Amino acid sequence: MRPVRAAVVAISGLVMLSTPAVAQRSDDAFKWYLGAQAGVLGFETPSQTRAWAPTVGGQLLVMAKRTGLMVSIEEAFGKNEVTGYGDVNANAGVREVRFDRIRKYSAILTAYPVKGSTQPYFGLGFGLMQVLNPKPQGFFTSPAQATLAGRLASTKSTDGFIAAVAGVQFRAGRMVAFGQAQLSSSAKSGHLLQGAGQAVTGGLRFSLGGAKEGVHGGGY
Repeated sequence: MRPVRAAVVAISGLVMLSTPAVAQRSDDAFKWYLGAQAGVLGFETPSQTRAWAPTVGGQLLVMAKRTGLMVSIEEAFGKNEVTGYGDVNANAGVREVRFDRIRKYSAILTAYPVKGSTQPYFGLGFGLMQVLNPKPQGFFTSPAQATLAGRLASTKSTDGFIAAVAGVQFRAGRMVAFGQAQLSSSAKSGHLLQGAGQAVTGGLRFSLGGAKEGVHGGGY
C-alpha cells in the first residue's frame, strides 16, 4: 500500500499547487493526445499476498472542454508469480499456476475541474485485466489432462473491472506530463487474480492536433 499512499499524497500536493492556475486559459480543448506511460501495478492472487510489478504502456486521450476519454493499454512484468484454482485432480485439490505478465486495458471518462497549465483530473471507467500465458503446475495423468488444465487456467485468467482515477497533468506547449493513481474493483472469486487492483503511473502525452473541425476558442 505504500506506493499508493505516496502517490495520493503527491497528487494532493500537486492539486493544491494548481489552484492559482484557475484564471489561466486552457488551450487543449478538442484535441487528441498520444502518450507513453510507466509505473507499478499492485495485485493479489489466491496463493500470495499483494505484490507490485513494474508496468509500461501507451495511452490515447481525446479532450473536449472540461472532459475527456482516456484509453490505455499496459503490461506488468512479474517473475514466477504464483496463483491457483480448484482442481480435484491436483494435490490438495488446488492446481498451482505460474505466470510472469499481466495485461490491463482501460477506458476512463475524465473531468478537469481546473483550467491552466497545471490541472488535476478525476475519472471513472472500466476495463479488462488478463493474466498472460498461465502455466498449470504439478502432476498430470495424461497429456489430455494437461491440456484441459491449461484451458481451465485460461478461462480463469481474465476479469472485467470498474476503475476510479485521480491524477494531475502539466502542459507545456504540445507536450503534457502526467501522474495518476487508479483503483480497480475486485476480480471474480475462483479466478487467478483476487482482490482490488491498484496502479500508479506517470508519463508524457503529445498533441496530435484538433479532434473537432471548425472549433475556435471560446468560453470554458
